[in-house]
Amino acid sequence: METRIDRIERYIEEFAKGMFELRESQKHTDIQIMELREAQKHTDIQIMELREAQKKTDEQLKKTDEQLKKTIKKLDDVGVNLGKLGIVQGEVAEELFYRNVKGLFNPLDWRFCRIRRNVKVKGYGEYDIVADEKGRVLVIEVKNKLDRRMVDEFMQKKLPRFKTLLPEYQDSRILAGIGALVVKDDVGRYAEKSGLFVLTQTSDGGVTLINRKDFRPKEFS
Repeated sequence: METRIDRIERYIEEFAKGMFELRESQKHTDIQIMELREAQKHTDIQIMELREAQKKTDEQLKKTDEQLKKTIKKLDDVGVNLGKLGIVQGEVAEELFYRNVKGLFNPLDWRFCRIRRNVKVKGYGEYDIVADEKGRVLVIEVKNKLDRRMVDEFMQKKLPRFKTLLPEYQDSRILAGIGALVVKDDVGRYAEKSGLFVLTQTSDGGVTLINRKDFRPKEFS
């Protein structure tokens, strides 16, 4: 049978074993705590690095935003300048065709008694060049660079309203032309097929008609 001394010794052994296991557990816990502290330290470093990176990103975004504003301003300034340039080119084109209309149509036996520029109808727009010739009127639209959309707009919107807006020509025969400093071949042919005289500048700064010899202009009502 187990004696009292044996029980005491057993209790002591079990206690010692428990204390050992507790120390080992505590040691393992301490190691985990140290690892957690190291991990936290590494996380703190990463957070600091992220904050620094975010700070640099914010600074870069600020610089980019400022540069973008400057670029937009420059583009706006350029846009204004280009707009002014477009106006100047438009005036140059109108002046060029206006001064040359009479001489250009003389070979076609057109004798204009009056040639007007920028005939305005308040609230409705204007007609660039209007040339009168004894019951016959030539209406010319002027552009810098011609495209088909411009031809269609002139044909479908401006010409049909001509007699209504300018009733003095109610009994006149209306013919039309379109002139531009730049006219590509396909666009010129498109305008010609629409029944328009097609005018453009020459290499020496003059003006010429590019219609074919068999061209027959359309009469607009």
